[in-house]
Amino acid sequence: MADTGSTILTPGAGLRGAAWLAFALLIVIMLASAFIRLAQGDATLEGTVEIARGIHRAAATIAFVVIAAVAVFGWDELHPVAASRVVLAAQLGLAIALAFLGRVTPSEHPVVAFGNPLGGLAMIGLAWWLVLAASPSAPKRPHRALVGSALVVIAHATVAAIVVWTPALEVGLGAQLAATALVVAGAMLLYRRNDQCRS
Repeated sequence: MADTGSTILTPGAGLRGAAWLAFALLIVIMLASAFIRLAQGDATLEGTVEIARGIHRAAATIAFVVIAAVAVFGWDELHPVAASRVVLAAQLGLAIALAFLGRVTPSEHPVVAFGNPLGGLAMIGLAWWLVLAASPSAPKRPHRALVGSALVVIAHATVAAIVVWTPALEVGLGAQLAATALVVAGAMLLYRRNDQCRS
C-alpha cells in the first residue's frame, strides 16, 4: 500500500524556510559562543568578543521566535509526525533551558561550562532533523540508527574535550565545526532510519 501520509502532510515553503532559518541561526549562535569561550582572556580580541556577544544575543532572540513558530505551524505538518513532535518539544525545552543558562554565563561551574556547548550542539542536530522533516522529498533510504547515534556521541565528546582542554582559538573553532558536521550527519542518518521504519 502506498504511503499517503507524507503526501497529505507536505510542509509549505514558509515552514521549510523557517526550518532552514532556525538551523542557520543556530550555526551562527554556536560559532559566536565558541569564539567568545575560546577568546576569553585575550586582550587583543576584547572588542571582537563584544561584537560576538551582540551577534549571539540577536541571533538567539530571533532563533527562539523562529523555533517557536516552527513548533506551532509544523506540529501537524512535519513528517514523520510523531517523531517530529518529540523533536520540536525537545528543541523548545532546550532553547528555554539554554536561555536560563545564559544568564549565568560565563562561569566555571561544570553545568554551565558543559551545558552551553553541548546543549547548543544538540539543538543544531534537532534543527537539522526538522529541516529534513520539512523537505517535500524526504529521503527514505535505509541507514543504521546506530551509526547516527555514534556520530552524535563522538561530536558531543569532541566539544566536551574542547571545554576541558581549551585549545588555541583556531583549533577550537575548527573542532567545533567538525563536531557540528558530525551531529548534522548523525541527525540525518537517524532521521532516515526513522522515516524508513515509518514507511
